[in-house]
Amino acid sequence: MGRQTLLVIFCLNAVIVAPLSGQNLSYNDVARFVAGQPVSPASPLNRLMVAASVRKHYAETSSLSKKWQESRLSAVEKWAKTELQPQLTRPKTVQYMFGGPDFVHVVSLFPGVPEYILVGLEPLGSLPDFLSMDEVVLDSYLSHLNYSLRSISRRNFFITTEMREDFGKDGVDGVFPVLLYFAALTGHEVLNGDYVTLESSGNVIYTSPEKATGIWLRIRKANRGPNDPAEQNLYYFKTDLSNSGFKGGSPFHRFLSARPESVSYLKAASYLMLKEDFSNIRNFMVGNSRFILQDASGIPAEFLNAYFRLTFYGNYVGPIDMFSEYDQPWLRQVYRSGVAKPLPFGTGYRMRDADSIQIFGVRK
Repeated sequence: MGRQTLLVIFCLNAVIVAPLSGQNLSYNDVARFVAGQPVSPASPLNRLMVAASVRKHYAETSSLSKKWQESRLSAVEKWAKTELQPQLTRPKTVQYMFGGPDFVHVVSLFPGVPEYILVGLEPLGSLPDFLSMDEVVLDSYLSHLNYSLRSISRRNFFITTEMREDFGKDGVDGVFPVLLYFAALTGHEVLNGDYVTLESSGNVIYTSPEKATGIWLRIRKANRGPNDPAEQNLYYFKTDLSNSGFKGGSPFHRFLSARPESVSYLKAASYLMLKEDFSNIRNFMVGNSRFILQDASGIPAEFLNAYFRLTFYGNYVGPIDMFSEYDQPWLRQVYRSGVAKPLPFGTGYRMRDADSIQIFGVRK
């Protein structure tokens, strides 16, 4: 057993690692705090509960959680249970390219998977020392954290330009607290976490925030069923998926290649894979995935049809105006044929139920 392997085992069993060093806090309590949920009785964060800013934060997040569950997530979960999960054969990994830190939707569609890999361009960020903040700073941070989530709560996807503008304000400097927020929101305990990067071989190693290219969380479902994994890994990587950044032999390419037969999910992906400059990631996903779920902004549907058995849902009305050049005549013809099944929720750029689509592919 190599030295690096020993280091990984030690870190996995640790209670607290680098980002929370010296604060005497668990990751789970920080996650529950930012998500407006009760922390453990012994947590030092309990002394902040009397603050007006914290009471306001808890009220706002409780309202947001309820709204998400009632307006979208319950419909997504119910649909996935009947349409997707019976066809999945115990996948080990779900890969969500171009999704940023959107753990909420991917885990609602694919619950109980041992490993989730999220990819975006948003900065990693840091975890604040809530216990050292005064009332004004605490209120500013928590208010801005909720504000930074406005896209995902209203539109079901992150807008990269908004996130770039939001991060760096009032101490909210990246996705780390957002990932914790979403883990708690979706009923997961956070057992551990750290900054990571990839060796040239594609292996994950722990590193300093300055050298990190990703965040790792060790999580588990609080109310696990008999078939749910005891623990799960959640990764977020900030990486360039264009052909100049994602190519054979690169660390991230090798990292993903070590996870064949994965489930791939694409939503609000800016139609990037209709461009030649993103052909590497497009071709890789088609070759490496056993299942693919996407809207029209992902892999070109006609291209996907050559390799996957496709089931269509919803109603295709074409792209929104800013992406009008990426209309897909083949996809329009498929939907006109009447083969599509109903879709009970809005998703992607077409947020209305009547205008959204999902395409589910199973490798032929």
